[in-house]
Amino acid sequence: MGEYVLSSPILSIPMGGVDFVLEVQWLQSLGPIAFSFQELFMKFSSEGKEVELRGIAGKLGKTINSNGMTKLLKK
Repeated sequence: MGEYVLSSPILSIPMGGVDFVLEVQWLQSLGPIAFSFQELFMKFSSEGKEVELRGIAGKLGKTINSNGMTKLLKK
C-alpha cells in the first residue's frame, strides 16, 4: 500500500467491489488512527513515521442487508 508494508495476515473474502477488509486486531495494533470517510483516508504512526492510506473514489459497490451478507458468507 504505497510505501507502507502491511505485515499482518490477510484473509481474502470475495465480496465484490471491495479489495480487502481491515482486520480489527490490526487496527488495534496501530494505536490512535485518524479517519476521513468523506475524503477516503486514514492516518496512523508506524515505526515512528506517519502513514497515510488513501482510498480511490469511484463507483460505490452494491449495498446488501444482513441476510444477504449471511448468505454470502455461507458460500
